[in-house]
Amino acid sequence: MNARGFSLTELIVVIGLISTLVAISTISFNSWQKKYNIEAQVKEMLVDLDGVRLSAIQTKKQHTVVLNPTSYTVWRYSSEADLVGTQVFSKSLKYPIQQFSKGALSDFSNPKIAFDDRGYTTNLLTIAVGAGLADPAYNCLGIHNARVNMGKITGDNCVF
Repeated sequence: MNARGFSLTELIVVIGLISTLVAISTISFNSWQKKYNIEAQVKEMLVDLDGVRLSAIQTKKQHTVVLNPTSYTVWRYSSEADLVGTQVFSKSLKYPIQQFSKGALSDFSNPKIAFDDRGYTTNLLTIAVGAGLADPAYNCLGIHNARVNMGKITGDNCVF
């Protein structure tokens, strides 16, 4: 460098280095953001499913969650004779959900989770959220008779 400032070559090298660092950090940030959003969606679904279970217990009425790849809807039924039900809420999902069984992903074969008036269900399944995207700490939910667990898909199963 001489007393008059930077040469054109020095300026181009510095701009190239800064561009490379910005590109790397942007890629890393996007991956981190996708990972965080998948984890947030799993946690939100866990809270909603636990809330539906508790609502079924508190109101002594059957509640059903209808699952779709990009959304889910919660219905409340006033009695066993009530075939129509009342929609409690519906939620759209940012990342798709799929059924996970024996190491394979598939579309939902039984898209309903029915909680009886005691909060129990017989619709046992595992839900994968954003499968194959990023590497989140949590990306699956296991629906059991009396609880919902959050876990991570590793190999052929969802580890809670």
